Amino acid sequence: MSYPGRRLPFAVEFGAHAEPPPLNVSHLSEGRIVLTGGRRISGTHELRQEIAFVDEGKLWENADLYSKLIDLNSRGVPFQYQPKEMESPDILMVWWQDIGRLKVRFKEISWRNPDEWLITTIEPPVIGTHGWAGPKPFGC
Repeated sequence: MSYPGRRLPFAVEFGAHAEPPPLNVSHLSEGRIVLTGGRRISGTHELRQEIAFVDEGKLWENADLYSKLIDLNSRGVPFQYQPKEMESPDILMVWWQDIGRLKVRFKEISWRNPDEWLITTIEPPVIGTHGWAGPKPFGC
């Protein structure tokens, strides 16, 4: 992961080998925030929750989605690292940090392999750090 403007090193917590991951924000699906975690049983996560949000307009401008993701963040729920999904919750959190709307850190969960996960704390960016000059339009 590469987040311009962030000071290194990132704080990282490692899960014990084969330890099930905590409940985390997995993805967005048709007006729902999907949370998963725990052991996988028959291809399904042991822990699964869905939180509805008003699905209107652009996700990065959606006030209801923003407030619900911020609430999850305030409770320490990590966001899955989804580098190929441009409107994933973790990318939205980074964007809101970049533009100054989110002024606090958030936690991001990623996997080294199916049995090893880690949680990285993503701090808000600082202009000038690693050459970062400020935010660009969403998705660029």
